[in-house]
Amino acid sequence: MKKIFRKAMTVLASTALIGMTVGGAFAASYPTPFTSNTAIVVGANAAPSDNIAASSIASNLDASSAGTGTTTTTTGGDSYKFEKTSTKFNLGDTITGVISSSIDDDELPTLLAEGKYLDNDNDEFDYTQKITMEATQLEMFDDDDYATDSPTVGFKVNSGTTLMTYTLTFSDEPLIMDLVTTDLPFMGKTYYVLSNSTSGANLILTLLDSASDTILSEGESTTLNVEGTAYAVSINFISSTEVKLTVNGETTNSLAEGGTYKLSDGSYIGIKDIMYTAKDTGISKVELSIGSGKLTLTSGSEVKINDDAISGLTATLTNSTAALGTSTAKLTSIAIAWAADEDLFIAEDTEVTMPGFNAVKMSYGGLTYPVEETIEVKQGGTTYAVLDNFPLKDGEADINFLWGDSTSFTGLGKDTSNRLVTAASGENLTFNADNQDDYFVVSYDDGSDAESYLMRANNFVIDGSSNKTDFEYYKDGVWTDKKTGAKDGDTFSIGNAEVKVWTVAKAGSTKTVKIQNNSANTNFYELWSKEGMRVALPIENSTYVDTTAATNYTTAALACAYITDHMAANVGEVFTGNFRYNLTGTGQTNTTSCATTFKLVMNEEDKNGNKAHADGDQINVTLGWDASTTKEVEVSAVLTENDDVTEVEIGETDVWREFAYSPLATEILWNKPSSGQKSVKLIYHGDEVAADVYITSPEVTLISDGDSVGVMTVKDSEVASVSGKNLVVVGGSAINSVAAELLGGAYSEGAFTSATGVAAGEFMIKSFSRTGNTALLVAGYNAADTEKAVTYLLNNDVDTTVGKNYKGTSATEASLVIA
Repeated sequence: MKKIFRKAMTVLASTALIGMTVGGAFAASYPTPFTSNTAIVVGANAAPSDNIAASSIASNLDASSAGTGTTTTTTGGDSYKFEKTSTKFNLGDTITGVISSSIDDDELPTLLAEGKYLDNDNDEFDYTQKITMEATQLEMFDDDDYATDSPTVGFKVNSGTTLMTYTLTFSDEPLIMDLVTTDLPFMGKTYYVLSNSTSGANLILTLLDSASDTILSEGESTTLNVEGTAYAVSINFISSTEVKLTVNGETTNSLAEGGTYKLSDGSYIGIKDIMYTAKDTGISKVELSIGSGKLTLTSGSEVKINDDAISGLTATLTNSTAALGTSTAKLTSIAIAWAADEDLFIAEDTEVTMPGFNAVKMSYGGLTYPVEETIEVKQGGTTYAVLDNFPLKDGEADINFLWGDSTSFTGLGKDTSNRLVTAASGENLTFNADNQDDYFVVSYDDGSDAESYLMRANNFVIDGSSNKTDFEYYKDGVWTDKKTGAKDGDTFSIGNAEVKVWTVAKAGSTKTVKIQNNSANTNFYELWSKEGMRVALPIENSTYVDTTAATNYTTAALACAYITDHMAANVGEVFTGNFRYNLTGTGQTNTTSCATTFKLVMNEEDKNGNKAHADGDQINVTLGWDASTTKEVEVSAVLTENDDVTEVEIGETDVWREFAYSPLATEILWNKPSSGQKSVKLIYHGDEVAADVYITSPEVTLISDGDSVGVMTVKDSEVASVSGKNLVVVGGSAINSVAAELLGGAYSEGAFTSATGVAAGEFMIKSFSRTGNTALLVAGYNAADTEKAVTYLLNNDVDTTVGKNYKGTSATEASLVIA
């Protein structure tokens, strides 16, 4: 598996929309010099698809250079990953939804170690430590305080929201009066207790952090080291009640036992004990401590460090029932609640550390994507919609699935002469070649495994007394024979699906074949992607029917069809428009009105691979008509089952990002250009997507075995900023000035063809020498052809030796041009 970081996200750093035709496979398209020191260049005014293509290449370069990997690892100290063997951290989960709210020494054995505390009477007291987490959610957020116009996956902790609470609890409670002059363990450190006092009903403890202590005799000098700094200390004056010290030439005020003095470098000196002896009887001594900071804990108030309050860090000191200030009052626990002083962000490049104590931090190492496949719904033509390059088990195919008249949807497929044929559950399917039916789908689904095949029947013949036909399926871009000479009663298998030929008819212009499923797990209305995304294909009806009844659907040519999703039982109304299909099957009136919109329903698998459509998250893609004078079909709405997150535009790309908050974390990239038709791409992962979320000690470093090499993407106007790098140049010379430099002119259309030999529908991938480095030009005749070039580059071995030139016509076909 690859860990592909989704950090996106300026206009030139958006998540990949274009790419692998086989989920998770990375082509060997980047030999030296593109394995390092590489930048991507895109035109400053290029179409959004060029920007997306550039980002796809950058992501692919990052991932292919990083090596394969499945997890983030840690080094350097205590760390705990928020997950269990059977419970991974999924997008949309909260921390407490993955683990119980508290963690202790089982998870962080050093930071939260159990132990024994020794008071100043040398009595021992057992203590435990824990951190209680709050229900902070892993989500997609968009906040300009983190990154401008950048929908990002991570944690956003709103100002004032508690992230966690640390608690030290004594099982045997020490007397508060016996705390002073002792060493108190606290979140992996030891603090010296300088004093205790009260303010009303609130206990106050004053501690020294990172202290170095000694007993110093009058007339002597000693050197203490605190965090790398040396302090030369001597006694300037001492009496039975106070002492003055000289530290690195600086003389303190007179200090009593428990008193502190802030040195000029910000550190603190504290007096633990004054051991005064009259001059005629002996030598006086003082026990002192130097620490990097003074810590004041007042119950119910913000923690103070060096007398400055730490906003958002609140102490709670709990004592036993005896009143504070009495000799029997005992300390039960110390708690420190950490709330965000301002909005906090925990993302792949941002971690947060508890202020003041600097003892614990939260980190996020990104999502691990097992595989990726792209499912795109877009306009195929003015009046029909297509599943573009849909990833079937045996390769990609464009599947035209719905057409209309610019007002309503009236049929399946491309138009009346190029039809998609479907049939409801348990019903026969009739394929009419004379009616110019194009194809049908045969699917297998047993709840655990599922697969689909695009098929057609042709070559209808009369052989003696038998009518026969050939069945073909679409494999790797070409129609391939599956069953030839099929006649009434024949059966055949395609993958796990089983089909029975019911009736073949060949008479005059009549060329029809009726088929039925030959197993309960075979159907003609579902469409399954290779990695397991389910698409509920529309079904065409001549009259209104209650789909709960055993009614046989017909597929005759209709003036106006009722088109419904037979399997949308958890969606509500399938249509919004003139005709609504009510799932209760009651109260409907037959009408000749057609639906103005159609909801294409898709379902993920669940995290265990179960295919039942109710188990995974549901994504509804609504087809409608744009607002132009001549209305054209487009994706008018996209909604996840639970409306998990509001989509956010990536920079100024016209591409809006959102996710299904589910174990499979399908990413939704809705392209909404200011002009032209809206389309959507779903990035489906086929298996559970797990997040790497950690709580650690501050010295820990997260290392991902899928970390990227940090490929830069720049506009052509900024190419000087990546001088000295190898370049991948995306887009033609009319839109990208670096491409124009390589080709010798800013050519478009006919001029581009004359200069390059690349005509409409074609693309080129060619390597050039540029300022001592290599520039790889990836460009098509137009933006759509550039997309094909990028997809080809990402999935095929391309020789990037200077002078090599590929010319292609599709995302899967290109040939090396011989100069």
